Amino acid sequence: MMNQEAFLQYRSSKNIDVRNQIVEAYLYMVEILIRKYMNKGVDYDDLYQVGAMALVSAVDRFDPDKGFEFSSFATPTILGEIKKYFRDKEWSIKVPRRTKEISLRIPAAKENLTDHLGRTPTVDELAKHLDVSNEEVVKAIESGRAYTTYSLNQTLDNDDLMTFDKFASIEEKGYSSIEDFEVIKQVFKNMQDKEKTIFKLRYLNNKTQAEIANHMGVSQMTISRAEKNIRKMFHEELNR
Repeated sequence: MMNQEAFLQYRSSKNIDVRNQIVEAYLYMVEILIRKYMNKGVDYDDLYQVGAMALVSAVDRFDPDKGFEFSSFATPTILGEIKKYFRDKEWSIKVPRRTKEISLRIPAAKENLTDHLGRTPTVDELAKHLDVSNEEVVKAIESGRAYTTYSLNQTLDNDDLMTFDKFASIEEKGYSSIEDFEVIKQVFKNMQDKEKTIFKLRYLNNKTQAEIANHMGVSQMTISRAEKNIRKMFHEELNR
């Protein structure tokens, strides 16, 4: 790995040779991060190229004076570009227009139902809310979130939507548009202790709302409201 001096040198000189040396030193990260996306219909070379270009972008954007480790800064950038590539490819090649439209409506419907029910909705409840069939909801979730399957009876509390890296990215903004960890650091600093605990359990440990409620001895509605407030804090910080 490169030391901070190399990043400081590139930042001041913008020398392409220095940048290339840094990129070569961290290409191992691309190799590691693309592994779980292999054998999903995309060639290794394509994935590697997407990851490598994201790495170059991360080097260009990295500010060594902010005190972050480069690997921590670059990881969400690389993952974000890989996921965006899969999402775009999935939309353009395999997903019918109606399925895409339903998929885009699901997040808001899920949030509305969660507030109303005090828990995350089932696929059946989502389908009724959206006035579509259960099968259409399942197809939309699978297509929109890529490579995850769902039971018609399970809730959406443990789906792939709310893993930490997706939440931190605020995908509609894109990884490249924000300093991810700076935002997280600022929001986390302003959280109350209870919110910090919920944030860690929900987005780092990927616990369901029910599991967190049981762990903290409160109702699931309390966790749902706290989670909604946490999301609001992130959006407000991002929109400053």
